[in-house]
This record gives sequence, C-alpha cells and structure tokens, in this order.
Amino acid sequence: MEIYMAPMEGVTNYVFRKAYIKHFSGVDKFFTPFITPHMKKGFSRSERMELDKEYNKGQNLIVQILTNSAEDFLKLSDEIKEMGYNEFNINLGCPSGTVTSKGRGSGFLQDTNALDRFFYEIFEKSTGIKISVKTRIGFCDYDEWDALLRVYEKYDFNEIIIHPRLRSDFYKNNVYMQAFTQACKTLKVKIVYNGDINTQKGFKILNEELRENGVDTVMIGRGLVRNPLLPEAIKTGVDMTDLKKTVEFLDDIKEEYLLLDFGERNTLFKLKELWGIVLSDEIYAKILKKIRKADTINEYNKHIEELK
Repeated sequence: MEIYMAPMEGVTNYVFRKAYIKHFSGVDKFFTPFITPHMKKGFSRSERMELDKEYNKGQNLIVQILTNSAEDFLKLSDEIKEMGYNEFNINLGCPSGTVTSKGRGSGFLQDTNALDRFFYEIFEKSTGIKISVKTRIGFCDYDEWDALLRVYEKYDFNEIIIHPRLRSDFYKNNVYMQAFTQACKTLKVKIVYNGDINTQKGFKILNEELRENGVDTVMIGRGLVRNPLLPEAIKTGVDMTDLKKTVEFLDDIKEEYLLLDFGERNTLFKLKELWGIVLSDEIYAKILKKIRKADTINEYNKHIEELK
C-alpha cells in the first residue's frame, strides 16, 4: 500500500513535512498545499519555502496548483519546473467558498466544457512534466460524475486522486463509494483513494473494497495529522498511537516556526490549529481548551507538559 500525505492549507506545509519525516515513516509521496499563479508578483515567502529543494530534501514532493486558466498553469509550471520539479497536481477538490466562487478548485467541476478545454490546452502545450488531478465527484449532484469521467478519460494523467464527495458535502456526509467504484471501472490511469481514513482498523474495512477495485494507493489528511503514526500502522497492520511522540513532533514544529522568525503569536496560531486536530476526542477537551487560551509560548509550554 502506497500512502500520500494530503495537502492541507496551513497544516501540512513545509514546516510540518520537515518535522514529520524526522519523527515518522510510512508516507511515500508529499504534496504542497496549493499554489496559485502569481501574475506580476513573485512567489511569497511561504511559496518559496514550499518549493525550496534543500529545505524539503528527503521528500518525494509534488507541487499542487490551483487555477482554471491553462495559460496561467503553463506559465507557473514552467517557472516551477526550473526549480527541479517535473510533476504537478491540479486541485479540483477544494470546497472553500472563496475558491469556488472564482470557478477554481471544486468550483471548476461545474463547467465540464471549460474543464475539457483547460486539459486539452495544457496537455497539448506542456512538455517534460507529469500531470495529476485531485478531484471531487461533482459540485452539488452525483449525476455530474458521468460527465466528469468522460472528460478525465480523454487525457493521459499520471494519476487521479478521488475524494468521493460533492463540493456541497464539504467534509460531512458519507463518502459515495459507488462513484469511486465507477471511476475505477472507467478510467485506465492509476486511481488513488482519499477520504475518511482515520484509524488503522477503519482502513482495514475500507481496504477490502479498494482491493476489489484494484486500488493500492491512498491519500490521508486529517487522520494523519490526528495520529502521525497512522501510515506506519496501515503498512504494518498493527494499530499504533503514541501521544508522547506526537508531543515531541509538535515541539519540533514549534521550534522550527520560531527559528524561521514567525514570532510567538503566529507560532501559537499554527500550534493551536494542529492541536485542535490531534486532540479532537472529547477526553482531551479540558487540556485543549487550556492550549487554545495560551497567550505566550511559556504558557503554552506549561500546558503541553500535562500531556507528557
């Protein structure tokens, strides 16, 4: 089983990934959170760090791009290609209103004709790169999936990562496995499953269906952040959790943010977001509340000691 780390904006970024490979194993491919075409301005500080080969060494890192313009995709991918990257993933899954209102992310799924033209142009004009897609199964109606599959099967994608939910589902409601199975039967490229992989035991149940569909690769997001040992647990078949190791992992993330001059306030914001995922079980409600109320790193450190 191959395991990919999902690109989660502001969460599984360059700092998270660097600390992750120091403490844990099991992830075969990493993705940058989406990068948008920057037109006249240069790359932001965070984008430069996401793309810095030296900083991200030791990772099989794929650049994810968010756009609905073939011209912008070609220009941006050419720039990033010069930095040493040859595979790009197109984000057609982000459900955020600020993204979809501009017809990007899962918002692009509403116009299959425009999507078809977009793919036609980038496959005609791009050279020396691999292109993959991370997609949902439609915007607001399961019937949209048939038309999307007809578009996807026209092109030579390196792989297609499918989150079997509609944009309107956001991250709620059950995944629609019927649509995923349909894709496995229709598409001739490598298919990757994404969605609701939270525990090793839960994965074992899901894996029976994945095997029936010939799928041997999954992408994990929140489940991996909640339990960074999950990829290793899936690969070994042994359930693993270790809060102490997670504390050490987040301590390294804290030190890295401070080393990069993020400042106390921004570092605390990042840490609180991570702990909100890690300590999402009700049994941690009291300690999570203390962490979220911390105004200084010293105060934060005192609360973290309670977890050690």
